[in-house]
Amino acid sequence: MARFRMYPTSAQASVMLDHCAHARYVWNLAVEQHAHWYKGRKSAPGFAEQCRQLTEARRENAWLAAGNADVQQQALKDFARAKNARFASGSGEPTWRRKYVHEGFRVIGTDRIAEFEADGSPRLNARTGKQVMGR
Repeated sequence: MARFRMYPTSAQASVMLDHCAHARYVWNLAVEQHAHWYKGRKSAPGFAEQCRQLTEARRENAWLAAGNADVQQQALKDFARAKNARFASGSGEPTWRRKYVHEGFRVIGTDRIAEFEADGSPRLNARTGKQVMGR
């Protein structure tokens, strides 16, 4: 895994801390869902169902919608990986992430680039009004 040292400005650091908060929030919701399960109860939702729930939560919660969906989905993917590897890794069940202790997020697949019109203006999605990101 490649790791790079970063020297962010205070504004960039603030945005990254927001990403950390969103990733931690989503991770802790996944832990809560899986902790709620016990024998005889319907199983906890998997990665795909959690992604659908995340989409609904982003519609209802402006704070969560302000964050990057890729960061939040990656937190769910990391949780699913940790949950599947809990016996083989020796780390046990995934646990809660705490503020100022478990700060971090991963960004995978950053091959998306902004699309622009022929005149140089950003291409906007007609339905949402946000800029279109291409592959």
